[in-house]
Amino acid sequence: MEILTVKDQQKSYHEEYVPHLFKERAALTSHKHTQQLADIVTEYMNPLGISDEQRHQLTELAAGAPVVIGGQQAGLFVSPLYTIHKIISIIVLAKEQSEQLAQTIVPVFWIAGEDHDFSEVNHAYLYDGTHVKLNKVKVATKRQVETSVSDFVLTDDEKLETIRSFIKELDETERTEAIYNKLAELPNGWTDQFKQLIHELFKQTGLLLIDSHYQPFRQLEKETFKYLLKNHQAINEAFLTGQQKSVDSGQQKMIETSSNVHLFMTYEEQRQLLNFADGRFTLNKSAVTFTGDELLNLLEAEPELFSNNVVTRPVMQEMMFNTLCFIAGPSEIKYWNELTDIFSYMKRPMPILVPRMRITYLTPRIQKLIGRYELQLEDILTTGMKPLEQQFLKNEENQQLLEGIQNLEQLIDLKFNELSELAESKQVTAIVNSNLEHHRKQVEYLKRAYHREIKIKNDIVLRHFKESELNLNPRNGLQERTWHPIQLINDTDFCIFNDIIEQLMYTKNQVVIAL
Repeated sequence: MEILTVKDQQKSYHEEYVPHLFKERAALTSHKHTQQLADIVTEYMNPLGISDEQRHQLTELAAGAPVVIGGQQAGLFVSPLYTIHKIISIIVLAKEQSEQLAQTIVPVFWIAGEDHDFSEVNHAYLYDGTHVKLNKVKVATKRQVETSVSDFVLTDDEKLETIRSFIKELDETERTEAIYNKLAELPNGWTDQFKQLIHELFKQTGLLLIDSHYQPFRQLEKETFKYLLKNHQAINEAFLTGQQKSVDSGQQKMIETSSNVHLFMTYEEQRQLLNFADGRFTLNKSAVTFTGDELLNLLEAEPELFSNNVVTRPVMQEMMFNTLCFIAGPSEIKYWNELTDIFSYMKRPMPILVPRMRITYLTPRIQKLIGRYELQLEDILTTGMKPLEQQFLKNEENQQLLEGIQNLEQLIDLKFNELSELAESKQVTAIVNSNLEHHRKQVEYLKRAYHREIKIKNDIVLRHFKESELNLNPRNGLQERTWHPIQLINDTDFCIFNDIIEQLMYTKNQVVIAL
């Protein structure tokens, strides 16, 4: 397996940041609850079987070590691939900064189990045996998820049917049976499945896991929730001010929310947004209202009923962990930019934001096709195959023939204009114009038929272009937004991502893995 590099559209992964920023951030005073936090993470991970590397990181976490952290919703069997790339980015940067700062930096992955939009995570895309067709696999349930996804538990039949549908799409390799057995052994809880797979893939790296919806973790978050609730008006004003500053600087508005409290509450088995109006707190799906004291009492008794929205989640994460830096996708970095005034209001420095690595995988066949047609991989990754296909077809055109057709069009227009001027009545003019339209359609048909003939003549080449597109730019986007990590494991090896981590240390550009 070989790592190639191509020029990234963003600044390089590490050079964007100067060393003193990491040193200054690492020197911040640690939270007082680090031992309690480490105990909660240990309790959460214990059922998985904690590795020696993870136990070392838990000891460092308890002692107040800074963390490199990032998070994601729990997708179907860890879908899509960029979730893995975010984790790889966390691990690689934590390793690098541990060496640079001469102290342990702990890698942490935050599972966003509080989210309730199940439609975003209940499916995955897998290639057929030829790798030229994508099939969508959905979880085998018709039940709606109204609360957090961490509360959702599949039945045995739903889990088994989902696994069968998933495995059916994979090529049969020497790893397929083992993959089936691992999936069959997974628990039925949605995020429990996700965390177990992540743990199996990365336990030897020392990666720590926490689910934001884990009930003991909610107890630790309780005082921060109270602060957010008591100061919701000032926090909302800071958010709106910061968002406007971001927009005024030329950035696209990223966060759309109908809440002015920026917290969710689970009520009547639904996760509902809290709002504040006329001195009372309301829910967006229920008629009930609360006073501030009533919500504070509920928070004290049942903090697991409360969760953050997109505005307060970064703040909560910062108040729980001693964050050296946050690994984020492109959209995350943009919406964090709208939160700067909230951090200022709370007198807490915003963590360093580091873009996650973007990784593309190049199979031997696709590598061969790129070489055969002298294509530039960087062009494919940045603009897709459509411009390359259009340029190829243009090069295949008979320009003299097309110029002749164009001259014919102009001549037809000229002659029929002359006839129209000679017409002695509206009826004759209408007949001339109707005949003109008929000739225009015939010429247009001639052009379409000619271009269709070019495509037929170059059918093999265009199929090769399509195959390259479906592998490198599936669904008109980056490969990592569609590819499934288990399909990659099935085609290569169970340890592929650990091998990549070893090879990625200090690689500074977007990377392409030649399989």
